[in-house]
Amino acid sequence: MYRAFTTLIILFWLHGSCCGQPIQRSRELFEHLLNSSTYNPYVIPTCNGNENLTVKIGLAIRDIVELIEVQQIIRLKIWMRLQWKDCMLSWDPTQYDNISNIVIPYGKIWTPDITLFEGVSDEANMPDMDRYRAYVTSEGVVSYNFATIITSVCRVVVTYFPFDSQICVLTFGSWVYTGKQIDLETRGDTADIGNFQVHNEWNLVDTRLRKRVAYYLCCSDPFPDVLVHILLRRKPAFYVVTLIFPCFVITGLTFMGFVLPPISGEKISLQMTVLLSLTVFLFLVQDKLPSDSDDFPYLAIYFAFSMLLVCLSSIMSGIVMHVHYKSPDRYKMHPKIRLLFLDKLRRLVCVSDVKVPCTSEIIIKQGRISHSVTAVRSVETHKLHNYNQPTPRGFNDLMTSSRENQGRTSIGNIPEDPEFKGQEADVEQDDDSNDWELLAFILDRFFMGIYVLLNLITAITFFSVMLTNHDIQLE
Repeated sequence: MYRAFTTLIILFWLHGSCCGQPIQRSRELFEHLLNSSTYNPYVIPTCNGNENLTVKIGLAIRDIVELIEVQQIIRLKIWMRLQWKDCMLSWDPTQYDNISNIVIPYGKIWTPDITLFEGVSDEANMPDMDRYRAYVTSEGVVSYNFATIITSVCRVVVTYFPFDSQICVLTFGSWVYTGKQIDLETRGDTADIGNFQVHNEWNLVDTRLRKRVAYYLCCSDPFPDVLVHILLRRKPAFYVVTLIFPCFVITGLTFMGFVLPPISGEKISLQMTVLLSLTVFLFLVQDKLPSDSDDFPYLAIYFAFSMLLVCLSSIMSGIVMHVHYKSPDRYKMHPKIRLLFLDKLRRLVCVSDVKVPCTSEIIIKQGRISHSVTAVRSVETHKLHNYNQPTPRGFNDLMTSSRENQGRTSIGNIPEDPEFKGQEADVEQDDDSNDWELLAFILDRFFMGIYVLLNLITAITFFSVMLTNHDIQLE
C-alpha cells in the first residue's frame, strides 16, 4: 500500500515537471521580450539607424452591413491584417525549448497607428482594434489581425439607378508617422472575399489594393497610404418590381382617358389620379437617393417626363370636352375647320364618315317626343272612355269645329305641343350638331396617337439608356 502511494506521487511530480516546463519557458520568454529596461511599447522599433519600418496592410471583407445612399455612407465588417517586423521582439528558439512564436496582448507592444481616412464613426475610427492579441514569431515578425466594423464615406453615383454600380474607396495610412519612419505596402493586389456573406441588395464584384504616396501642405515629407477600391453592383429586381413596373402600368392607364367618352365626365379625373400616383413614386425615389445635382438619376427624369405627358393629356382632354359641348346654335363651324379636320384629319386618324348622334340633343328630343306621345295617349284614352256616353246638344258641332282647327295645327291625331314646335327644324340641324361631336371624336383620336407615340419614345429611350453596357470595371 505504501509503495503504491509513493509511486502515484512520483508519477504526478513527473507529469507536472514535464507540462510546467513549457509554460515556465513561455513566461521567461515573455518577460525577456517585454523587459521595460530594453523594450518600450510607445517607441517605434528601429534597429538599423535611419532605416524605416515597413508595415504591410491587407484585409478581408466579411459583410456589407449597409449602404446608405442618402447620406453616402457605407458600413463594412472587415478583418484587418497588419504585419511588420519588430527587431526588439526576436529571440533564439533553442534557448527557450524551441518556442518559435508567442501571443502578446495589444497594449504590451508597439503597434502602428493605422487610420481610415474616410472614417465617419462617432465612436472610434476602427472600433475594437485594441481588444485583440498579436502573433509574434522568433524572427520578430508581428502579425496583428483584428475584426472591426468601419463606417466610411462612399461616393454614390445614382445616374443608372437601379441598374447602377458603385466604387467605394477606403484609404488606410499612418496619421503621425511620415514616409521616413514608416513605409506601407499591400499584402496582395486584392482583398480576401472568400468568406464574404451574400448581401440581399449588393453584389461584391471586385476589389483592388494599391499603394500611393501623398504630399500635404502641412509637411514636406511624403505620407504613404494604401487605397482599397471596392466595386459593388446593385441587384435591381426589387426596384424593378416595386418602382419601374408600377410606373409603366399607371402611365398606361392614361390611355384609358382617351378611350372614355366625354359624356362620362371621368376623362380628366382619371388623368389627375394618374398624375398623383406618379408624384408618389417620384417621392419614393427622392427618399431613396441622395440629393445630387451633378448625377441626376434617369429614373427620376423618366418619372418627371411621364408627369409632363400626363399633364399634356389632361390639356388635350380639356380641349376635347370643350369642343364636344359646343352649342351648334351659337357656334357655326367654319368651312376651313370642316375641311381640315372633318375631311383630312379624319382620314389620317382612320375615323369613319358616319355622323355621331348629338347626345345632348337626343336626350332633349327624346324628352319632347315622350311628352307628346303621353299627350296623344291621354286624348285617345279619353275618347275611348267617353265613346258610349250620351252626347250633349251642340257637342257634335263643337267637335267638328275642333277637328277643323286640329287639322290646321296638328299632325295626324297628335295634338301640337308648343315645345314640340320646330321639331323638323331641329332634325334639319342635326348635321351641324353632329359636326362638333365628330370633331371632338377626331381630336380625341388624334391626341391619343400623339400621347402613345411620345410615351413609346420615352419608354424606349429610358430602357435603351438603362440597359446599355455601363458596368464599371476596376483598373
